[in-house]
Amino acid sequence: MVIYLIRHGQTDWNLQSRLQGVEDIELNDTGLSQSIQCARAFLDIPISRILSSPLKRAKKTADIIAGKLAAAPVIVEPDLTERDFGKLSGLTPEERQALIDREEDPGAEPLEALISRFMHVLYRYAEAPDDENILVVSHGASINAALWHLSAGEVGTGKTILKNTCISKLYGMGKNLDIAFYNLSPGEFIKNNR
Repeated sequence: MVIYLIRHGQTDWNLQSRLQGVEDIELNDTGLSQSIQCARAFLDIPISRILSSPLKRAKKTADIIAGKLAAAPVIVEPDLTERDFGKLSGLTPEERQALIDREEDPGAEPLEALISRFMHVLYRYAEAPDDENILVVSHGASINAALWHLSAGEVGTGKTILKNTCISKLYGMGKNLDIAFYNLSPGEFIKNNR
């Protein structure tokens, strides 16, 4: 069993360094191009299923990949959505720091809750046959939380800045998932898989 975690393509909020949580932001033109490039990275890999967060930026990325691969329809999994950052959502780094400096509780979703819901989806699909390859299109904080959990804090949350349409590879069965690699651009992924 192989699960590829893919961060969505770029949005205008990514360009502005605004924190995106559960806000439903669209891909920009660069994000659309990145999604096509990401699809090309999987042309020689048989994909059994494509799962996606319901948010537009992830779902559009997943739909583009599915269309280029002539894959089955995308399966929307609500628990793959991005972390709810509460009052921090939509803020620039400076604005976020000002809120933190005021010691104001932003009301963000606890990291443990994010890990629990996201990993529940991965573990459920990791029960599939050994030869399945599954793509999961989600968000930076959500994927980082999974990487942090699976690496016992070596990578992921607080340590890794995920690129748009980066690819991370997990392998294993059930709750025994390991990280093969993480945060490769589609170009890096293609080069490493030739």
